[in-house]
Amino acid sequence: MVQQTIQIATFDEDRDGILAGIRNFPIHRLVLFHYREDKENADEFARNLRTTLGIPISLRIITKPDVIRSAMEHVADVLKKEAGQFEQILINVSAGDKMIGCAALSCAFVNGLTAFGTDAEGKPMVLPILKLSYSEIVSEAKIKILQAIDGSGGSIESLEEITKITDFGKPLLSYHIQGNVESKGLVQLGLVDVEKLERGRSKIILNTLGKMLISTK
Repeated sequence: MVQQTIQIATFDEDRDGILAGIRNFPIHRLVLFHYREDKENADEFARNLRTTLGIPISLRIITKPDVIRSAMEHVADVLKKEAGQFEQILINVSAGDKMIGCAALSCAFVNGLTAFGTDAEGKPMVLPILKLSYSEIVSEAKIKILQAIDGSGGSIESLEEITKITDFGKPLLSYHIQGNVESKGLVQLGLVDVEKLERGRSKIILNTLGKMLISTK
């Protein structure tokens, strides 16, 4: 049985990188990530490819200014809806501006997906990505805490705020947030930032990577 593959590709006026990915990697479905202002060009490009390749092609709008979170939500949706039908998902970051390319690469990192770009000669180049996804490294307890912080407006100034939302007591919350010698907490994992306040208090802030991670859940 032939392995079924989805390619997710960032889009702009330079289509050579997308076409290089199609020529050099398996593809049974293409998903184009594009900005709203590029919709007309992306539609035309998709129509031409459907005629040539005869494969399903869908388009997804990446919204600004939170480009990374928008891309994460779209990748999470593709994984949720298509994981049972396709054995492999590749992310092509060859086209598009730096922001959408970084967003797509971050999606690959968080979800443990293979990403590729093109070198100076336009040849595809597989990028090094962790085989183990970030979402698999972070425990469900830590995910629950991240979601609680997000539900509290993205930051908290006391652990009492989270204890009201979760079933965790203060010692366990401190362990998951600050970590210890044997286990990294959310701070060490780079998912929250800590801002020192007066009287020894600390403000815990859900950062961009933390937001990206929970958007996949």
